[in-house]
Amino acid sequence: MFDADRPILSSAQDKLGRTVFAKYLARCMLDHKYPESLVIGLFGGWGVGKTSIINLTLEELRAASSNMLDEEKPIILNFSPWSYSGQNQLIYSFFRRLSSEIWQFPEFEHSKKIIYLLELYISYFTHKPIPVSFRPKFSGFKKDYYGWESGRDLTQVKAELNALLTQQKRKFIIFIDNISRIQEQEVREIFQIVKSIGDFSNTVYLLSCDKEQVIRTINHLQGSGGTEYIDKIIQLPFDVTPIAKQELENILFDRLNKIIQTLSTETWNKAYWTELYYSLLKDLFTNCRDITRYVNTLSFGFLRIKEVVNPVDFFAITAIGVFEPDVYYGIRDNKDLFTDLMDTVYRLDKDAAQKDRLRCDEIINRAKTCSYEKLKIFLIQLFPRLLNVYEITTHFYHSEEIARKNLRICSPDTFDIYFRLSIPQGHIPDAEMTTILQQTSNRILFSEALARLNQDDKIIKFLDQLDTDFLSSIPTNNISNVVSAILDDGDLFPQGQATLLSFNTPMHIHRICHHLLKRFKTSDERAAILKEAISSSTKSLYIIIHELSEQNREHQETEDTYLPVEHRNLSPENLFELKKLAIEKIKVWEASGRLAEHPKLFSILLAWQKWGDEYECRNYVESLTKTDKGIIAFLCSALETPIQQTITFSQKDSDWGKYVSAIETLIPIANIKKHARKLFEDGYFEKLREPEQLALLIFLDLTHTETTKLIPKTSV
Repeated sequence: MFDADRPILSSAQDKLGRTVFAKYLARCMLDHKYPESLVIGLFGGWGVGKTSIINLTLEELRAASSNMLDEEKPIILNFSPWSYSGQNQLIYSFFRRLSSEIWQFPEFEHSKKIIYLLELYISYFTHKPIPVSFRPKFSGFKKDYYGWESGRDLTQVKAELNALLTQQKRKFIIFIDNISRIQEQEVREIFQIVKSIGDFSNTVYLLSCDKEQVIRTINHLQGSGGTEYIDKIIQLPFDVTPIAKQELENILFDRLNKIIQTLSTETWNKAYWTELYYSLLKDLFTNCRDITRYVNTLSFGFLRIKEVVNPVDFFAITAIGVFEPDVYYGIRDNKDLFTDLMDTVYRLDKDAAQKDRLRCDEIINRAKTCSYEKLKIFLIQLFPRLLNVYEITTHFYHSEEIARKNLRICSPDTFDIYFRLSIPQGHIPDAEMTTILQQTSNRILFSEALARLNQDDKIIKFLDQLDTDFLSSIPTNNISNVVSAILDDGDLFPQGQATLLSFNTPMHIHRICHHLLKRFKTSDERAAILKEAISSSTKSLYIIIHELSEQNREHQETEDTYLPVEHRNLSPENLFELKKLAIEKIKVWEASGRLAEHPKLFSILLAWQKWGDEYECRNYVESLTKTDKGIIAFLCSALETPIQQTITFSQKDSDWGKYVSAIETLIPIANIKKHARKLFEDGYFEKLREPEQLALLIFLDLTHTETTKLIPKTSV
């Protein structure tokens, strides 16, 4: 199924009708009767089929040679300088190949003398000795033998060589391909071989290259004159015209039909494919190599997931992946923009449409070759939600149920499958970062942007990249919106694990807030921003506690982050007021019942105890732990680290005792041991999730509680 992107070798493989031209080219070479060398140029861009034409010409030459007398058959050398590029011996390699080719024809008149003169001649340029096997038997030289030691000058040796070649009925036909791929200096060496060093009698050269690229190379080496240089050397130029669109289309469809034949008839929607193909896809294929790249990529991915995707959609998005990878990644990383049809297609929210239009335009504008309008129309066909984004008025009906049934890429349920084989990007493109940060002028819009990044698993990358030079690009007037949005959404982000060398998410957020707040001169200004953020927050609580705890470290003389008053972000008075505000938020969460469900419950309770009314906090813990759900939530949060270490390393740490001590600061251990033991011994224990089971097991083990059931032991 896969194509190695090799040129064709014979006329039987020719689907583009190039054989007729190859026969004409072969006849030109064979009919050349003049003693001077002939240089033919075969010009064309990347992937137009130059090497295939050479192979067809070689086939014709061999066929013609079979009908010629032995003494008239040409000696053919197909030399690829790319195979020797970078070895600083291109001229030597060329003539060594030529000598070896002649050596294979012992019936060639004066062949040994011609080879000897050829080696003698080339030694003037390469400063390499004549190989022993090519020296004449009468040679008395036992050491290395060089041309200048023969007693003849270069002109005399070349004249003798040409005199012998002129007497021959055989001619040399030399193909030199892949000239455009070699190093710049080597390009000039090839032309020196053809026009100066190797312009032997009875010789025909065919040079294959991208003419424009070679002209640029010569201009770079000489300053100018590249066009004149080539025109002076090439006597018979041929331009390989790009393959006609219809011929390319026939090749493409022939290749695709082999894949489509593996599908059931009802899964291929011909009308839908036609719309997509003529709206954009047909313009993407400019040569056979484009087709090969596309079909190889398609074959690799499609055969593995063809039962769970819509084939037309997969063919279409694969084309975007091959020819416009930056657009492809933009689609992959913004699932919410291209799916969620029923939520937004029928809801004409102009503000939301404007916001999404900016995001979609940024992705479309990443295209290197496709026009904006064509790509936009193409994407609208793939993702009907964009009709609403671009406020296009048309008769339109789309059912999410039908999209799901047909396994369409626009369905949220199947979208991710289409990108299963793509490699995740290591960073968010700068253009996308800029688009996101443009929304910092509105807190709600920026908060929604953060939510999308979190949904697309890109929020950690975003925070990491934001914590660089991007911070300085945020206007001062927008800083309050950024701090408010990040502190409101922070609890929803993956928290990560802090190590000796890396930060977790809360610490990343603190660094961002710290640098932004430092752009204000006074503590009052910074406190006002944090006050607004805490007051307006509804979705997060722990991240607020963490931020104030980090700010508090600047006030603690025992901390290595301690700073004199004049250098702190917040004055003691400002920090005290913000802590009071945080306690009010904790009480709001308590009253609504949300506090008990927070995964960072224990850390929040410790802050409540330290910054607020300790009596109120302890009463809440006492009440919470009387319920089954409450005590499990409390222990899961209090023993979060031991639970994670048990899951990861399956062993107990001797340092875990400190967590029991921390629990006792909020409630006496004796008050919850009995309840924990009862839950462990109850049959319902087996229905708890693993972290909940471990919370009870670790607590009972650390408190040495006797139970009727055996508590599994782990090594310390």
